[in-house]
Amino acid sequence: MNLIDYPKWPSLARESILNVPMDLRSIRLSIDGKVIDYGAEIDSVVITGMGGSGVVGDLLSDLCWFWDCRVPIIVSKNMRLPRRLSRPLVIAISYSGNTAETIMSANEALSRGYPVVGITTGGKLSTVLSGKGVPVVLIPKASAPRYGLPALLYPALIILERFGIASVTNELESGIAGIENALRHVDDAVNLAKQLVGSIPVVWVTESRRGVGIRFKNDLNENAKYYSVVSVVPEGAHNDIAAVTTKQVGLRHVAIMGPNDYEGLYEEVLIDVISSFGAKPIIVKLEGKTPLETEMYGVTYLGITTLALAELLGVEPVSTEPIDRLKNLLSERRVFPV
Repeated sequence: MNLIDYPKWPSLARESILNVPMDLRSIRLSIDGKVIDYGAEIDSVVITGMGGSGVVGDLLSDLCWFWDCRVPIIVSKNMRLPRRLSRPLVIAISYSGNTAETIMSANEALSRGYPVVGITTGGKLSTVLSGKGVPVVLIPKASAPRYGLPALLYPALIILERFGIASVTNELESGIAGIENALRHVDDAVNLAKQLVGSIPVVWVTESRRGVGIRFKNDLNENAKYYSVVSVVPEGAHNDIAAVTTKQVGLRHVAIMGPNDYEGLYEEVLIDVISSFGAKPIIVKLEGKTPLETEMYGVTYLGITTLALAELLGVEPVSTEPIDRLKNLLSERRVFPV
């Protein structure tokens, strides 16, 4: 099976952090009459990005359930930033550098006087931000944005540490160990993929692993061209679970469970209830000794599963024609003023 860039993930992670500036907190800019002081106190971190870039925010949000993050992480997948922000740090992530929504959000952040750091392979985002003196972390390229995940995530981790949001350095190598562990479980991933053929996967995941579930759904969409549903526990136990009584044909339930999820017992009870209605889920147990190791094991293992599913279905995994067509039409119709 062709694993595309997954075997390169450890090197992508290590290489990507080398371009994160050491002096981020000493930067002071004047843009459109506003002084932006990167050394000033911040009260939140906004991660803005779309698709394979935006999921970085979801994973960081997961990690802050386990780490002692000093301020909240706000995930923004839109062309506008949330209105009610006070003193945020904005991390603008666009693999291509040409994501209109992300460029618009970054420009808005600067116009509101917020410090911004870009993470990209280049493109318009790099040009726009660098031209204003805004720090940009340039990362190595992969076959597609989703295959470059570690190159997007690891610089964001370092940025959090540079701004005193969370202590991450001691976990970086454990995250890479999680990737390497998942690469040793390709046969298990193939077996999981075989169980998903001909179904619509319903992915059950705890709130503290939401990012892993979203990433799995996204990879099912983009790699295997497969529809999927994510139900987050405990909220899903107050609505989605009611649908198991109808025994809809074609659904395949998958429950993702981490080793230290505080909602773990809750999910176990939920699985028992789902099973009692004849919809016993496949259990995917994430492995890892640290939060980052567990997250990276999960996104790697489940990503490989979607590549295996694509192969079983005879689907080409890299291309995403509908997404490309949508972007082209949005550009032609000038939906985005970028």
